[in-house]
This record gives sequence, C-alpha cells and structure tokens, in this order.
Amino acid sequence: MHDLERCALTVRDRTTVVEGYVAAFDGETMTVAAEHGVVPGGVRPGDDVQVLVLDEVRGEVRYVGTVSRVGASTVALVDLELVSMLQKRQGARVRTLQLCTGVATGPDGAGPGRPISFVVVDISAHGMRLSTTSTLAVHDRVAFEFPTGRGAVKLDAEVLRTQRTSTGGTQYGCRFVDIRENDVDALFRFVLRTQGAQRRMRLDA
Repeated sequence: MHDLERCALTVRDRTTVVEGYVAAFDGETMTVAAEHGVVPGGVRPGDDVQVLVLDEVRGEVRYVGTVSRVGASTVALVDLELVSMLQKRQGARVRTLQLCTGVATGPDGAGPGRPISFVVVDISAHGMRLSTTSTLAVHDRVAFEFPTGRGAVKLDAEVLRTQRTSTGGTQYGCRFVDIRENDVDALFRFVLRTQGAQRRMRLDA
C-alpha cells in the first residue's frame, strides 16, 4: 500500500522534515526513502512522527507513528495510526471526447434495451457527461465499456440531467451506479494520467 507514493515525515515538536517516497508498507512497518538523504541526528529511533502520504488514489493520507530505525537514506516507522484521509477524486474530472457504444434502458434497467452511440465529453471516477443524437430521459440507464488505456471498465450510468448546447445538441449528466471500488480507482488513475498528458501538451504548444 502507498508504494512509491510521495510523502513527508515531520518529527513532532521539531522543524525537521524528511521528504521522499514510501519504499514499502506492509500495514505494520512503513519504510520511507529520503529524497536527499537523512540528516544525521535529525530523526532518531523512538521519535514520534507525523507522516503525510500523497496517494494517487486515496488522496492526502496522514498517519502518526514511531521511528524504529534510521539509516543513511531510509527511515522505518512502526505503530502507525491513520489520522485522516482527504479524498479529492470526487471532483477530479477530465475532458475526453471518447466515442463509445452501449445499451440504453429505462430506470433501474427496466424495459427492452436499445443500442446507443455517444461521445463521453468529460469523465470523473463517479460520473460523466455525454453527448448523443439518441433521446434519453432522466433516470434512464446506459451500460457500456470505457477504455482507460490499461483495459476497459464496465460501467452503468444513470442520467441525472439534460442540457441543451449552444449548437442545438443535447448533453446528459450521468452518475455511475453499482460501480466497484477497483473500477473507481481505474477511472481516477485514467483522469490523472489524462490531465497530466493535457498539461504537458499545453506546455509544449
């Protein structure tokens, strides 16, 4: 868990901060690799510490614990207790313009399914906005597969609202229902990768 994620270690009641990444964490012992080495005497076995982990999927995760071992470039922590977890993936959304096909049904999947083609205008780990020439009603369902670049995720989306665009088309705001946690993680990772690629393109333009 947290493998290779960025982190910062602060010794309580001191200004010393070790910045680096989580080299290993088995649930009991966390090994922090210091990016610029460990300052001699800056942190010692037995010290109480606070750890902030910037986890790509889980968000900002904070622990308190105790230093068990200090090396030239690593610090081992034990007795870790989760203090807080700030989840930011709810609001992370990216524009995609991904063409998809699926099956549309009535509320709760009722009624006969009909094939539908649409463009995913933007997507998050919990919902999306789509554009289609087909007619959908609020609470209709759309079942489809979304390509993440590392496999396809099977999704079931419920229409929450409709919106007319300036060009006369219709877009639909949807939320994903009955979505598995590992699929939420896969979508969030897709959003972050795509956002990063788009930022790099803007910088290179």
